Amino acid sequence: MPATAAVKTRRTFKHASRAAWRKVADEAIILDVESAEYYSLTGPGLRAWELLGEGKTARRIAERLAEEYDAPPRRIEADVEALVADLKRAKLIQTA
Repeated sequence: MPATAAVKTRRTFKHASRAAWRKVADEAIILDVESAEYYSLTGPGLRAWELLGEGKTARRIAERLAEEYDAPPRRIEADVEALVADLKRAKLIQTA
């Protein structure tokens, strides 16, 4: 699949050290060990979380999800950008 224009970042991310998580069935249960807040991701959000943990760029995550879920790339790109922004704001991911 060709590179897409909407996901502009080429930075890689990793799970922050404050984020402890486990996959339970089809859900990621994430605990911020510093604030004791819990988060949950399912479906494509879970898959994006796993790919972020592998050090994938937001662009590559969007490409993979579009392939895996047979979804419109533009929609996936917007969703990945929003998820990355939310996870950064919650301090659950950081630049690798």
